[in-house]
Amino acid sequence: MLTFRVGICRIRLHFSCFALLAFCCIFTGIGSGASCLGAVVVHETSHLAAMVLLGDKVSEASLSALGLRVMSDKESSLSDTGQAVVSLAGPASNWLCWGASIFLGCENTSFANVSLALALVHSLPVEPLDGGLALRYFLRRMAGEQEAERISRGVSVVLLFPLAVLGFLLLLHTKYNYTLLLMSMYLMLYLVFGWDYTQP
Repeated sequence: MLTFRVGICRIRLHFSCFALLAFCCIFTGIGSGASCLGAVVVHETSHLAAMVLLGDKVSEASLSALGLRVMSDKESSLSDTGQAVVSLAGPASNWLCWGASIFLGCENTSFANVSLALALVHSLPVEPLDGGLALRYFLRRMAGEQEAERISRGVSVVLLFPLAVLGFLLLLHTKYNYTLLLMSMYLMLYLVFGWDYTQP
């Protein structure tokens, strides 16, 4: 793990993010790997930018192959609405990049494709994807913690089953594309083990 500081914020870069980048470069080419990295950087930077703009103080940011985990200063925690906005900032930036790519006539580039994939996946209301976390924060503001957890987890379970079936069918059709199936399995484990990314 590589650790350094930027101001008051401690940055942690896990080995898994470098391993994922190497995997992408080896199996998709250096150009596609760089495009993937660029789209991910835009996504995660948008989360951090939204936090800063909303007045939150980031004390630690930890980046792994599973995404960015941010810890806020206890004295500057955001409201549930603010947390939802931060969660949606990532996929919103990818939608904008994809739209800009179409506008510029670059819709068939690796960067545009990865941006679209990140935007679609993280817009799903499934925890711990950004759309699922945003739904949880909105529900928590309106209905309280326990009811929000019950509803958001229920929505996640309902959507995960067809997602896993689609991933399995995609693997059968292509004989090699197992990405969607693996993602579905990870999301199922998240629900089964009761992990909760909405808690500090």
